[in-house]
Amino acid sequence: MWEALCEVGPGLRPSERTVAVPDVYGRRHHLRVEAGFIGEADGKHYLPVGLIGVDEAKRLALVELPHESDGGTNRLWVWQDNLHRIEAPPARPAP
Repeated sequence: MWEALCEVGPGLRPSERTVAVPDVYGRRHHLRVEAGFIGEADGKHYLPVGLIGVDEAKRLALVELPHESDGGTNRLWVWQDNLHRIEAPPARPAP
């Protein structure tokens, strides 16, 4: 699983946050998520995203946001350095 670097601000409700995910063109894509959905590592905030593709030559990654941004964007190019890999918890055996 992957997370993209984001900025975090207050949401419309106490349990909600507004995040801004920067793309490679310097634009920020805003969306509202539940506060518990945002990850943190090394003092930085990250939003879970789907990794669609990678351009190794340019160090870019095409990611899919968890839902459409306020501007209508679903997928955007981000710098690979702005991605953080998280490990999925181990599966529990069936009872």
